Parts: sequence; structure tokens; C-alpha cells
Amino acid sequence: MSGPVKKINIDEVEEGMFIEDVFNDSNVLLLSANVTVTSRGQIEHLKNQGVCSVYINTVKGKDAPPKENESPAVSAGDSQEMAARNRAVSYFEELERARSIHRQTIKTAKDALEAIRLGRDFSVASIEQAAEGIVESIINNPDALISLCQIKGYDEYTYVHSVNVGVLITSLANIMSYSRQRMLEAGMGGILHDIGKMRVPEYILNKPGKFTEAEFNIMKKHPRHGLDIIENKPNIAELSKVVIIQHHERYNGSGYPLGLKAEQIKEIGLISAVADVYDALTSDRIYRAAWTPQKALALIFQGCDKEYHRGIVERFTKHLGIYPVGSFVRLVSGEMGVVVYVDKESLLAPRVLVLFDPTGKRLKDPLEYDLLKLQTENPGEFKIDISLNPKAFQVDVNHYLRDKTALG
Repeated sequence: MSGPVKKINIDEVEEGMFIEDVFNDSNVLLLSANVTVTSRGQIEHLKNQGVCSVYINTVKGKDAPPKENESPAVSAGDSQEMAARNRAVSYFEELERARSIHRQTIKTAKDALEAIRLGRDFSVASIEQAAEGIVESIINNPDALISLCQIKGYDEYTYVHSVNVGVLITSLANIMSYSRQRMLEAGMGGILHDIGKMRVPEYILNKPGKFTEAEFNIMKKHPRHGLDIIENKPNIAELSKVVIIQHHERYNGSGYPLGLKAEQIKEIGLISAVADVYDALTSDRIYRAAWTPQKALALIFQGCDKEYHRGIVERFTKHLGIYPVGSFVRLVSGEMGVVVYVDKESLLAPRVLVLFDPTGKRLKDPLEYDLLKLQTENPGEFKIDISLNPKAFQVDVNHYLRDKTALG
């Protein structure tokens, strides 16, 4: 949070106040809203979500009855994001194209990384073409490719992770007003961020247990190896190189390989750190199962002002949503399902493909709930209660996301 802030009860919130952090009745952070209250409807919607208290910024908004002629403060990034959502190409129209781009980019990343592993050359042009496809899709609609980042498997983790990090970095760069060229360079850096691991012994990369000190020291060299690999490659911009060398640096200086901190780390390096750790945590690894998106976001948020830059984390969380696409959730009714779409203006009310009825019985034919619409028609109902591990219910989220994107 920035500027003077104070915590108030949800009943004290008035139009014109600038809300930063939102908490439920268990004092658990739900989201960093970063929004000016412009209507009573917004306040009622928060109450319906179980919100009990919020932090307001008394510089960005009001700390008193609304002042005359005061207009809502909306950041440039938020304005761009809202404009992007109003583009002619809708989320579902873009999904099929995004699916093709995601699939092809994974193949491109696999070809490049395997070539490096074998000591062969790789095509920078193919990486640039793949990154261009990512940029184009994100400009068309920033949410389609993001939703596909939840479709992944352990068998091709290295390649899928490289692509997902490229997508996440490019998407966040977009809402942070990067130029198209800089988005392209960021995406290329994301796809190539782990190329240095191709020079790390496979027994270390695939080790199921904790690294020894010696093994970890070898692993920590992979960003430098990455720069060495591309040293004589043309058409790889400085921004891309920053992603490769700085994605493991941490805001408090605890990262590697250079131990940089705070302003020593470039903004794209701060973005890369968050994108990399989020996708890693939400992926199955040989040594642990994937975390739920909520658990991953919560851990990252706990690292604000320590490992991670608070502003970057807040924008990242808002962009993905509190319940990102692919989350398996239980509604207050007891029904359970998979989040298939998130509206950035209604983070707590996504679309959910319901798979289980209130008794826990699996439905033969899933039902799609538009929670925002249902909550409007039925105040106090159709709210998300909690995020769950889908594997505990024998649910393969990837299966439903693939089906949903195919329908799109």
C-alpha cells in the first residue's frame, strides 16, 4: 500500500473513498482492489462477498463525506485494462486462436531448449515469431492466453513453464503500458528465461528431494549460463536479457545470481520474479503437487516488500483474479466447480462450471454459473466459499478447460 492508509469497517465505506486492501470476517486478505468507490452498488457487492473491513487511502480518496466535484481516481494501467476488455475481439472469440498459439509456442520452446541441451544452435527468429503471436493475442484480448496457462502437465514442465512465464510477463507488461516492441522483448525473455538450465545436470533438475548446498550452488548459476548461451545471438534485446539474468533476484537482496535489491532490479526483473514463482508453484513437480492459485498468490503476497515488489504483486493479483481461471471452488451452497472465466471488474464473481451438486454428487452434465449475474438476481447467494484442491475430488481441471476452450 502507498500513502496514508487506515482500516475501516465496510459499513463506514462511502462513495469517493479509495479502497486498497479488502478483508473477510476472518481477517484474511481477499484482494487489493485499488479502486475508487463510485456507487453504493459497489459497497453492497463487497458486503455480499463477506467483506467486513477495508483499507482506504486518504490521499487518493476521501476520508470524509464526499467533496464537491471530486472525480474518481483511476490509474493509467486500470484505464488501459478496461479499454482492452472492450476491444472488438471477445474472450471467447480469441480463445481458439490463443489455444493454437499456446500449443505452437510450447513446441517452439521445446525445440530450442532441446537443441541447447544437445549443444546445437537454435533459431532466434522462431522465438521472436512465437513471442509475436503471444503479443498479438494479448492485445486482442488479455485474458484468453492467461486462462490457458492453467493447462499444463508434469511431463513437459520445462517447456510449458517457459511459455507460461512468457505469457504472464507479456500480459502484465501490457496492462502496465509497455509498448508493443517492449512487450515482444519481454515475451522473448520469458520464453528463454530458463535456457541456462539446459547446462545444469539432469540429476539436479529432476531431483525429488532437497538440494545439497553444492547442488544448489550449481542451480544458481543457470541465469548466468542463460546469458552465455545468447551472448553472440543477434536480435535479442537488452530487456530480454534482463528477464534471463534477473528472474531469481529478490526485492530484499536474497536472490541470485547477483544478489541485487530494490532499485537495482529492473522493473521487468521484478515482473519476471513474480511470474516465474507463480507458475512454478501452480505446476506439478517431481517433488510436490501443484498448489492452488489462491495458495500460490497468498504466499507471494506474504512476500511483498521482502522478496517481491508490492505494486507488481498487486497488479498481478488483480490481473489474474482472486480465483483465476482453473481454480476449483466450493460455493456457499455446497456446489463445486471449475472457474472458467474471470471479469476483472468482478474478481469475486467469476463464471464457474459446476461439476458437483450441494450433496457432493457428481453431475452428469455440468452447469455453467455466471456468478455476477446470479448474485445480482439473488443477493447474498451464489458466492464462493473456498478454493479446494481438485485432485482430492478426482477432478482434472485441464480436461474441463480444454473442453471449454474448444467450445469457445
